[in-house]
Amino acid sequence: MIKLSDYLSYLNQEIVQARKKADEQAILIAQEYAKHEYLKYFRVPRFSMPSVKLEIPVKITELNERNVYNYRRDDKAFVSEVNEKIAIVNKEKGLKLKPISEEKVKEKAFQDVSNALEKKDMQFVKNIDQNLTKVDLKPTVDLFITKAKIGIQADKEDEKIALNTIIKEALANRFTIEKSKFSDIFIDPNTSGDLDKDKILVNLQVEMVDEGIRIHRFKNSDGQEMEEIIFE
Repeated sequence: MIKLSDYLSYLNQEIVQARKKADEQAILIAQEYAKHEYLKYFRVPRFSMPSVKLEIPVKITELNERNVYNYRRDDKAFVSEVNEKIAIVNKEKGLKLKPISEEKVKEKAFQDVSNALEKKDMQFVKNIDQNLTKVDLKPTVDLFITKAKIGIQADKEDEKIALNTIIKEALANRFTIEKSKFSDIFIDPNTSGDLDKDKILVNLQVEMVDEGIRIHRFKNSDGQEMEEIIFE
C-alpha cells in the first residue's frame, strides 16, 4: 500500500532518470563522433521524449476522508424500512419480532433519538457510525420490543441485538452526504490478486510533458555568486 502522491512522485522520478540516461548516452555518442575521421562531420543523433503517457491499473485500498452528513427525519420511510428488515430477520433467524407502527415512533424514546441526531449532524466525521454512537438506542429498542408483545421472547438477547441492528441501519439510511474532504488516497499497483474483486479498481491515466530548466550561475555587482533557474 502506497500513497497516491508518493506513487506519482516515483513515476516522475523514474521518467526523469530515463531521460537523464538518454542524454548521457547522447553525450558519449557525440564524443565518439568528434573523434571519428568522418563521423565528426555528421549531426549526432539524439532522441527525446516530449511527453510520456501512462495508463496504469491500480486498486484503491484506503481513503482517508471525512464527511459531513445531514440527518433527514422521515418517520414513514423509517417505519417501512424497519418492518421490511424485521420480516427478513424473522425468516432467516426464526425470530418473532413484530412490525412497528408510525404511532409508536412518535413517542418520546424515539423522538429523542431523532432530535439528538439532528443536533449532532452537519459536522465532519469519518463515517456515519460516529454520528450514531452519540445517541443511546437502548430506549428505542425497548420501546419497540415492548410494542411487540412477545412475552418471554422480549427477554431474549438475540432479538434485542437483531432489533438494535435493524434500527441502526434504518437510521443510517436517513443520512445523506453533504460534502467530503479527502486527505490521503492509498493505492496498490498490484491488481492481479484473487481478492481484488472487493477493491475499487481504477485506471490511472497520467501524461507527463517535457519542460526543461537550466541553472545559470553568475556573480552580482558585489561579487557574490548567484544562481538563477531558467525555464525553457
